[in-house]
Amino acid sequence: MSLILAQAGLSDLEALANLARECGESRWTEETFYPACRSDENEIVLVLRDASAIVAYAVMAREYESCALYNLGVNPDKRRQGLAARLLAEGLRWGQTQGCDRCLLEVRASNAGAIRLYESLGFVQDGLRKRYYPNPDGSREDAVLMSKQLETQ
Repeated sequence: MSLILAQAGLSDLEALANLARECGESRWTEETFYPACRSDENEIVLVLRDASAIVAYAVMAREYESCALYNLGVNPDKRRQGLAARLLAEGLRWGQTQGCDRCLLEVRASNAGAIRLYESLGFVQDGLRKRYYPNPDGSREDAVLMSKQLETQ
């Protein structure tokens, strides 16, 4: 099945929030996605769509000379098919067009699959943010800080 890469708009807010919940991201609501979906030049939500739904998304933002990956989600039934890598590669190209010289992200220390993906795309680990992510049981988990140098256009 062919997937279409597109920029999300305001009409996608409900679908994005629903997919975020399916991906375990309960903090990402329609309100959270709103700024990046309103065609702000400093933020973008890239999506992959099949014939009936958004199956993956990446939220990127420009922060001064850098860009940042804020969130990346793939429908659990569509994982391990290269969708996250495809979206992130497109997000990095967007960052380059924005004049960014590097991309930043943070990921749960326990998310070994995501860390491997980011490293395969050239990201390096820069450090830890201790006890950053809340867990459902009330404990907190470290965030691994990662970055990748970009070639500016």
